[in-house]
Order: sequence, then structure tokens, then C-alpha cells
Amino acid sequence: MPRRSRVDIVIDVLSALAAEGPMPPTRLATAANLPYDRLQGILESLESKGLVRVSVHGEGRARIAEITPEGRRALAELRRVRKLLRDLGLA
Repeated sequence: MPRRSRVDIVIDVLSALAAEGPMPPTRLATAANLPYDRLQGILESLESKGLVRVSVHGEGRARIAEITPEGRRALAELRRVRKLLRDLGLA
């Protein structure tokens, strides 16, 4: 099985958040089929670009990740570009 590209991983992370709603990063790692430590770097990158928001909730200080409206727009564009590349045989 070929390795996923970084674009595919980002699409998987954003897709999981769009489909399932806000969730803890540990659950997101499972949903996106990523090791937790690898997800942390992806989340930091997506958060710095305004595509994902990670917030702290409750006394236990649980972290919750959620997709932003800009993240939803980016997800739609990434899916469109990925489809175009595949249709052209470039991906």
C-alpha cells in the first residue's frame, strides 16, 4: 500500500473533523489513521493556518479539536484539486 501524501493526511484530518464534529486529538488520531505524535504536528500546522481550532475544556483541561469555516473551505478545495490531479493521472 502506498504511503499517503501530506495532502492526503490533511484531507483525512479535516474530513474526520467535518464529518464527526469536535473531538479530542486522541480520537482524531484514530479517525485519521495517524499515530498521535504525528497528528500533533499536523494539528499545530493546521491551527497556525486557521483551519483548525484546538481549545481546552473543563476542569480536566481536555483538549478538543474542531474544523473552522476556513478549514471547511480549504477541505473542499483540497478535495477538488486532488480529484483533478487524479483525473489527469498526476497523482
